Amino acid sequence: MAHPNEVFVRELYAAMDRGDGRALAKALLPDTRWVIAGTGALAGTHVGPDAIFTFWRRMAEETGGGLRLAVRDVLANDDRAVALVDVTGVRGDRTFTSSQVVVFEIDGRQVREARFIHEDQAAYDAFMASGG
Repeated sequence: MAHPNEVFVRELYAAMDRGDGRALAKALLPDTRWVIAGTGALAGTHVGPDAIFTFWRRMAEETGGGLRLAVRDVLANDDRAVALVDVTGVRGDRTFTSSQVVVFEIDGRQVREARFIHEDQAAYDAFMASGG
């Protein structure tokens, strides 16, 4: 039987995939931190639902609809979950494919913090550099 936080993270990715803003909003606390590592155009810490939704909109604009995310596995306990994700994106004439690790700190059925780490951070930064 899957841990409840594994189920929660898989549901979160399913909501992102179908663009279910209500489900995504319910998963965020007023001070949720969405931490995007690197130096790319959208890197930084986005705090709270408004900032996170703005980040998601900008990502969709920059990549012609957003990155394609395929969850490979989720490891979870009572406080956190780690998702192993395959990422594919197109930006202008550039394509990006990589593996990503996402560490979720979870409070109930809400995300306190999510940290996104790419297998090849330099390639992700180049893909997301301004002027895409």
